[in-house]
Amino acid sequence: MNTAPVPGALGVVGRTLVGLALIASMALATDSMPLAIAQAQNVAPPPRLSAPGIPGQPAASTQELSPLPGQKSVQPQIIQPSNATDAARYLAGMPVSPESPLTRFTSDPRWIAHSNAMTAAFSKLEQLQLSNIRTWRSEFLEPVTRFSRTCLYFFSGPDFLYADTFYPDCDTYVLVSLEPVESIPELQSVPPPLLQNTLQNLENSLNTILNFGYFETQDLREYSQRSQLKGVLPIIFVFLARSGKEISKVDYSFLGKGGVRGVKVTFLDPTTGVHKALYYFSADLSDDGLKRNSAVLRFCNRLGPTNSLLKAASYLLHQNGFNIARNYLLQVSASLLQDDSGIPLRYYNPGKWTLRFFGTYTGPINLFKSFYQRDLLQYYTTSSPKPLPFGFGYEYNRQDATLILALRR
Repeated sequence: MNTAPVPGALGVVGRTLVGLALIASMALATDSMPLAIAQAQNVAPPPRLSAPGIPGQPAASTQELSPLPGQKSVQPQIIQPSNATDAARYLAGMPVSPESPLTRFTSDPRWIAHSNAMTAAFSKLEQLQLSNIRTWRSEFLEPVTRFSRTCLYFFSGPDFLYADTFYPDCDTYVLVSLEPVESIPELQSVPPPLLQNTLQNLENSLNTILNFGYFETQDLREYSQRSQLKGVLPIIFVFLARSGKEISKVDYSFLGKGGVRGVKVTFLDPTTGVHKALYYFSADLSDDGLKRNSAVLRFCNRLGPTNSLLKAASYLLHQNGFNIARNYLLQVSASLLQDDSGIPLRYYNPGKWTLRFFGTYTGPINLFKSFYQRDLLQYYTTSSPKPLPFGFGYEYNRQDATLILALRR
């Protein structure tokens, strides 16, 4: 059951959706845990939660961010905070400030075409997806998640856009996935042909999430290989700009002795006047990866209970090779918002979690059909879940979308 294609808003790209390049299926245990369905009302502020121990690692503790190795030698090339917002707006196809050195590039016909394509794509996304998410969250999500101000998003790629849309009241966002972090240079120092090529590659990399609601690993890999600007940060910049944020500071960093690379973007949210922090870490969340280096989990321990988000997660948390990440989320989350590719129902202890179901469940897309959950179908059949006014995860069509909200009791 594949999602029906949606006409691409990025007309200048002229490309079709390519096949997903994701991890192959693994065998799953078939036993399931019965769950009680309850309404989430009058939820009290959650207690502070502790993180589980990680085999072969020291007890969970916070390690402060440190400069990336060798960062000093390239510092003159890195974008300055005063230019970061204009750089983000330029990449997003939005007007820059009159005094910006990028102003002269915005008269280039290729940038104008890029700007028109981006504006059309984001306008379409706002109409079909984001506005509906905001309406839904104000009724169902905000009342029960307002006690935590941290959004934790595993397997996110650079998807700040949906994290911000579901959780605009959070003041800290932590995104973790394999995609690398690279520094952004001063854009006016990039040769114009390479800069224009970067804009085209940005459009290509954004095609799937703007048209279907998730990133493809292959899109991100090709973008990083072809673009002068590499890694996730240019895409994060686009999402910050298109959501109206103003970037105050960009700090490149690493966690722990193993050097989990990351970036902290401090930004102002003009709608609230609050300065917020977005952390992105490039980390291996498999059991093997976290046994080698659990620094990202130790960092998250200091954040307190989180509102965790999982979507289009390749069904990794269904697999035996991701037990640590799954158990960690179940331990530290005050709430979990996910599609069926997140944590399987059998791992939610009914004594600890209240589950609310939205949309429908017709099973995974064909690529992941082995992860079908019969117990999930039973709950959707018997509980009369409320309709979902937007697509979610791998199901962009709202008629087929599955959304589960898990709230700690």
